[in-house]
Amino acid sequence: MATTRRATAPDLPFMVHVLRYAIGGVAGPLSVEDCRTNPAIAHYIDGWTPDQIGMICLVDDSPVGAAWLRNLPADDPGYGFVAPGIPELMIAVSAQQRGQGHGGFLLASLLDECTRHDVRSVSLSVEAENEPAVAMFRRAGFVDVSSNADRLTMLRVDGNPVVSPSR
Repeated sequence: MATTRRATAPDLPFMVHVLRYAIGGVAGPLSVEDCRTNPAIAHYIDGWTPDQIGMICLVDDSPVGAAWLRNLPADDPGYGFVAPGIPELMIAVSAQQRGQGHGGFLLASLLDECTRHDVRSVSLSVEAENEPAVAMFRRAGFVDVSSNADRLTMLRVDGNPVVSPSR
């Protein structure tokens, strides 16, 4: 049975590990070095502290997934940047643990924590062809707000879906 807990500073190496999968997407994981040296990726970890919202999913007391928020500025936006003040979600589950519901459980735990801390909006970026992830985010109330090449930017506001702008 899976459980979740708040992420702490000692979880950062594991968060980098799963970040490799989140950013690599369906093509496969990036290297730890890529995650640490590419500024467009490193800012998802650099500057994260335990006072920010982050959750670790555990199975048999071993971490299998992580989800956390980063509030990045407009002059250094993330892939899922929507507007200043709207944090971006990073989430991934280790490859061998996927398809078992851990991602949805982890996402629900993180969104519950957002509600407890009055975080009203959350954005994210996901590969459009990652159908299981896109479906999970839509079930959680995220809607598409833009697309760029093969990626979707999605947004969830107040725990309720927002109306997608017409295209």
